[in-house]
Amino acid sequence: MHASSLVDSPGAALSSALVPPTDGPCVEVVDASTGRIVHRVTEYGTKEVDDLIASVAGAAHRWRALAVFARTEALLRWARELTDRREELAEFVARETGALRAEAALDVDRAVDCIRYCAGLVGKVDGRVLAGVPGHFGHTVREPYGVVGGVAARNSALSTFAWQAAPALAAGNGFVLHAHAEAPLGPLLAARLAEASGIDALAAFTGPESLSTHLAGHRSVGMLVYAGPADTGRKVIRASAGPIAPLTLNLASGNSAFVLPSADLAAAVPSVLHSRFSCAGQNWFGVSHVYVHVSLYEEFVTRAAALARRITVGPALDPGALMGPLPSETACERLAEAVAKGVSEGAEVHAGGRRVPGLEGGGYYEPTVVTDAGPANPLRTEPVAGPVLTVSPYTDAAAAEANATRSGGIAQVWGRDAGAVKELADRLDVGTVWINTHDALSPEIATTAWRESGHGTAGGPDALDACTRTKMIMWDVTPLAGRIPAFTKIATRTDSEGSRNA
Repeated sequence: MHASSLVDSPGAALSSALVPPTDGPCVEVVDASTGRIVHRVTEYGTKEVDDLIASVAGAAHRWRALAVFARTEALLRWARELTDRREELAEFVARETGALRAEAALDVDRAVDCIRYCAGLVGKVDGRVLAGVPGHFGHTVREPYGVVGGVAARNSALSTFAWQAAPALAAGNGFVLHAHAEAPLGPLLAARLAEASGIDALAAFTGPESLSTHLAGHRSVGMLVYAGPADTGRKVIRASAGPIAPLTLNLASGNSAFVLPSADLAAAVPSVLHSRFSCAGQNWFGVSHVYVHVSLYEEFVTRAAALARRITVGPALDPGALMGPLPSETACERLAEAVAKGVSEGAEVHAGGRRVPGLEGGGYYEPTVVTDAGPANPLRTEPVAGPVLTVSPYTDAAAAEANATRSGGIAQVWGRDAGAVKELADRLDVGTVWINTHDALSPEIATTAWRESGHGTAGGPDALDACTRTKMIMWDVTPLAGRIPAFTKIATRTDSEGSRNA
């Protein structure tokens, strides 16, 4: 049992930096459920970030030089620290994001699982032996970049941090995170616990959005792992062109679900709605639109609307709530405007569609089910951060319509006809397909994004490979005379014979 709290008192300045920042402005962290300021975190500038990167770069050399089992044990100690602080961390995450306490605790658990999984992969990043060329012997090795930079989104910030940092550390890199200014507490406190566990090659800071591009363009950052909005992601891509740094991108975009004629609605409806309405529609892996076969469409909409109306909305720490608030009043206002615009262009609201009456201080919005939002409706074409699910019927063109959106993240397919499910899964232009499930996240399983949803892999052994670069080492063991006979002949001449051109 720990004797002291991670944060001594509300309003304390927090920093997990290895090099303390100079005095300066603070980021005010707001309780999403009440709108009140609960903590203040030191805001970094470019000079402090540069110092932090330099410090982590030095620590990364020491980290990589440690024996495999020493690095493994350090990662496992970090996982144990997070587990010991689970309830405390969950409360911080719930307050700053609006996620329910149980959802925040699950975020901590996912972080722990990822760190433990990656601890088991330390020292197991292997190369290849190439022996196909006669007289030659070659092999490849996978080497770390040195320092990997990370940018975390506001939602699922703690688990995202772990999914970015743990593979980088396991591969022998140092890691520096730019935590989102609206949800920095979880990552900053997790980084502090990592340092206490003996991992000094990891640090986190927070500050304005411009620091993401500064991190991406830094010459000492070998690669960058980004999670967040597509607009900021494009800026990060442009910044990374300076040092020509590789990127792994998880860009916020709309995911789709497909309900086939053979689907079990008793399982599909609550699962699809939970996918969208958990964390108030903030989960990056949740669906925003569902295509339902015409034979099940009316029943799906009826069931979905009825279930949405029964979802209790309340403060994040209210044990009776089934959905918490959006992160802020501003986010709630943006959502209300988006729904109003969608309705003005033909969409119909079947459940929800308004602020929750009787709740003040937080961004409380009702779980909302919408139909008749065509492919050109803004509720379909623009990212909608919040508990709004759009539903449309389909006959046989659902895959083509979904592929036309350019989103290529995660698709859910619901159905009991294995042939039809496989046929649709093969036609979808997405990186990941989940069949008859709405949450298949696991550190052992790779999740891949395509097209405008991002690039690269999270989870699985491939995540470690992404944090390393390949070096080719080639040996030529043939006799010199067999390689360059003309030069070999003159190489054996004595200096007294002089130059041929003399």
